[in-house]
Amino acid sequence: MTFLSATCQALLALVFAIACVSKVRTPAAYAAYSTAVEALARVPRHRAGRVAGGVVVLEAATALLLVLPGTSSAGLPVAAVLLTGFTYVVARALRDGTAVACRCFGDAGDLPAGPSQLVRNALLLGAVAAAVPGSPDAGSLPWQGWFAAWLTGAVCAVLVVTGDEVVALVRPVRSPGSGHVAS
Repeated sequence: MTFLSATCQALLALVFAIACVSKVRTPAAYAAYSTAVEALARVPRHRAGRVAGGVVVLEAATALLLVLPGTSSAGLPVAAVLLTGFTYVVARALRDGTAVACRCFGDAGDLPAGPSQLVRNALLLGAVAAAVPGSPDAGSLPWQGWFAAWLTGAVCAVLVVTGDEVVALVRPVRSPGSGHVAS
């Protein structure tokens, strides 16, 4: 396995684990995510909780598959399918003008789903492609390589998870109705 592959698998495992845990860490976080599923995925209210639960289970399974030895070849396609689905839901919401926070990471953030989620998902899909395990003759990384890969993946995961907040900090604030940037 190459350093790049190990780093991308670490990034993906951590992002999916954080997404899963943040959605179920409190009843309010899960309720907020279920409401987002209802609005963004156009799921009837009586099924939104079950669909949200299914997504959480798939995120947890993906994280585990990416971490457990010999199972990343199963985890990567699941990650790709989940990310593709998330991207579709956000793109459709943008097209339709649906302004709902995605709650990708639980009840954090109140900004509606937007282009930053599309960029994030595209980058994560790129990480899936780069995480495809290296050729068998590439050898295994020494423990220092694994440590560096996980450290790099963790830093990248923090950037991905907090990306919406970073975008909100650097985006100019517009005055309501004026079209002018507030100072």
